[in-house]
Amino acid sequence: MKRLLLCAVSVPALAGAASEQVRAHAAPNVSEVVQSGTDGRASVSQGGAGFNNSDIDQAGAENDALVTQVSVAGGANRSAIVQSSGSSDNTADVDQIGEGNASLLTQAGTVSDASVVQDGDDNTSGVLQTAATFGDDIAVSQSGYQNSSQVVQAGVAAFTSVTQQNGVDGAQGNDSIVNQAGLLASVSVDQAGQTNVSGVDQTGAGAIVDVDQTGASNDSAITQVGADVRVNVAQAGTGNESNVLQAGLFARVSVEQDGTRNVSDIDQLAGGARVAIDQDGAMNTSLVLGIADGSDVAVRQGGTSNNSTVTQNPAAQELALFGPLTITVPVLNENQTAQVEQEGSENSSAIAQYGRDQIASVAQIGTGNASGSRLGPAGIVQVGEGQTAALAQSGIRNSSFISQGTGGDFALLTNAASSGNEARVTQAGEEGQSRVTQNGTANLAIVVQLDGSFANLSVVTQSGDGNIAAVTQGGTGDMSTITQNGEGNSAVVTQNGA
Repeated sequence: MKRLLLCAVSVPALAGAASEQVRAHAAPNVSEVVQSGTDGRASVSQGGAGFNNSDIDQAGAENDALVTQVSVAGGANRSAIVQSSGSSDNTADVDQIGEGNASLLTQAGTVSDASVVQDGDDNTSGVLQTAATFGDDIAVSQSGYQNSSQVVQAGVAAFTSVTQQNGVDGAQGNDSIVNQAGLLASVSVDQAGQTNVSGVDQTGAGAIVDVDQTGASNDSAITQVGADVRVNVAQAGTGNESNVLQAGLFARVSVEQDGTRNVSDIDQLAGGARVAIDQDGAMNTSLVLGIADGSDVAVRQGGTSNNSTVTQNPAAQELALFGPLTITVPVLNENQTAQVEQEGSENSSAIAQYGRDQIASVAQIGTGNASGSRLGPAGIVQVGEGQTAALAQSGIRNSSFISQGTGGDFALLTNAASSGNEARVTQAGEEGQSRVTQNGTANLAIVVQLDGSFANLSVVTQSGDGNIAAVTQGGTGDMSTITQNGEGNSAVVTQNGA
């Protein structure tokens, strides 16, 4: 699984390179402007054959820098702007049209705005804002071929917008890295065409990221740290992959992938988190891991090689001090819920939730169904308290196991061997098999395998309290075993023979 490594050092490194480029060419159009003082204005306009080079350094308050460069075939545009530390209310605008564009913009003063527009071949841009003040804006727009953009931004309510389009010709194209630190910061990345890659690294409460990728080899990796953060990723076309890692309370993630090699990978260390994944087309895979407190997961996958894993853990509890001591606390609010719907072909799913009011529901429609796997058996395991698990698999190679309580402990919950269990399994046809194991309290298990069934087998084992089990299997290799130990047992099995 590909992860994009985000590195805050990359823009300063680019800085040295771009400045060097600006001064290296003995070009027809060369401009160097140095200003200090208040209310400075620097405007550079360059065009014509050859290389256009511009270098602007400004120190002081309320400085504006504007660079417009137009190159013709065989030429190149190079711009470097530095608005120095201790300054304030600076704006910088760079507009480059033609071949070989490169821009480096550094703003180290308070309340800064930057805009870079590049249209043509070989686009590349670096913007660095470091003053960590309020409301700084960066807008980068690149159209043409080899687009690339890097932004490093610090500040409260900072905003970064990156728009990249690739017009094919030499193909390759889009690439963007954004690194933001500050409260209420937001990032918008829109990439259209060819080998899109985006990375975003955000730190700060209330941060928002929107990534929209259209066309070819999409890839996105987002890391967020902070409370009440939001991520929205939309990927359309071919090699989609998205990785989101979040740490913080009340995190929200929405990933929508449309077309071919979808993969989504979300790791959350977050209380009250919400995850929604929608994958449509071809090689779908989704993995959500969470260390969850009141979490919720919904995954929908449509078409071909579906696969999904949801793991929401821990819990704990024990308390009671003195005679023989013990204490082990966390739990707080583990109301996990997970829902997976997969349509078509090689379906598989694994859900494991440990502790408190879990509900898990999987519906898989068509062909290679199973409910477990991707690096381990699982197949819905829920340990402790208000569990419910419902699985419906329709068609062909069905298999399922649901275990709730699994004998106790699993991160404690006062050694609960479950509680309000219920498990319903429906598998409609062909190579059946189902196994349900529930340990304790209000058990109920219903297994139905029908619709022209085939090699059915069902095993239900329930130990203790309100047991009821009903199994209906409709034809060919039927077989059923029900074992219930203790309290309100009842069992109904109907098998319709070969």
